[in-house]
Amino acid sequence: TTVASDENLKKDITTVTDAITKAEALKGVTFTWKKDDRKSAGVIAQDVEKVLPEAVRTISNFDGDEFKAVNYGALTSILIEAVKELSAKVKALEAK
Repeated sequence: TTVASDENLKKDITTVTDAITKAEALKGVTFTWKKDDRKSAGVIAQDVEKVLPEAVRTISNFDGDEFKAVNYGALTSILIEAVKELSAKVKALEAK
């Protein structure tokens, strides 16, 4: 899938800071969906909400039950900046 991401559609753009710490606060999990016993993998919305609240929203199903949903694409920003931070640390260590 594709998501609109044009700079012209955005304002107040800032680079994610302290991305390694944020990435370390997240945990990848495997789990089984209660509704159909299907195995899957992902993150827990409540954990993501503590690190990147703008990536989580509360939605309701047809029965009116509310639950948290994660915009997985938004997590990419943390991962990209964490890789860049780690790369800079590796380069600094290699230069010694």
